[in-house]
Amino acid sequence: MRRPLLPLLVLVACGDPLPGDEPPEEPVRFALPTGQPWLIDGVVGVDHDPEVHEDSTLGGAICSNYAGDGFPACYDEHDGTDFLLEGGFETMDAGSADVLAAADGTVLEIREDQYDRCRLENGAVTCDGHPILANFVTLDHGQGIITRYLHLMTDSVVVEPGDEVACGDLLGLMGSSGNSSMPHLHFEVNTDGGDVIDPYAGPLSTTKSWWVEQVDAFDLPATTCATAEP
Repeated sequence: MRRPLLPLLVLVACGDPLPGDEPPEEPVRFALPTGQPWLIDGVVGVDHDPEVHEDSTLGGAICSNYAGDGFPACYDEHDGTDFLLEGGFETMDAGSADVLAAADGTVLEIREDQYDRCRLENGAVTCDGHPILANFVTLDHGQGIITRYLHLMTDSVVVEPGDEVACGDLLGLMGSSGNSSMPHLHFEVNTDGGDVIDPYAGPLSTTKSWWVEQVDAFDLPATTCATAEP
């Protein structure tokens, strides 16, 4: 049985979501960007509520994910999909979970030298005096589609800008760097113009999923990669 989703406040820069927009004719198809679904303790999705609720007494908890569910399935202005690491820092210290390329692509940019034990303290993220900057990898998948993998562990990134990667290739490890309250992966899909795409299909999102298989036995996108047409 899946554990309940955990409350999470992980603030990142937001683009403009695309609720209801359809993928291009030949969309990129994504696999779960971690090879250990049993280490995922919850999913926090893209917010499709266009209003900003900064003054909410619920602390930004007013939101709607792809299926119309509210907090903690999403939070206000969230522009990616968070995969929460089972066991938090204890699991991270024991080796963490792999972060994998969700589809074939080219590495555009990386950062891996930032502090990775950021956490929530007194209602705000603290990195113990270090800059609140995430370690990350950015991939270009062609067709104007870019993915970003944020909050990685320090010095865990194994790719360099210009590298060609295949779906399922290791990029790094889950951490808690930058504006992060706990170890997790923030997986973000954007157009090259900066607009946000929610890979989940649903009433408030697209009718066709950007995942190869949206739900598997763990109630997560499957680890299956797209196969080339014969």
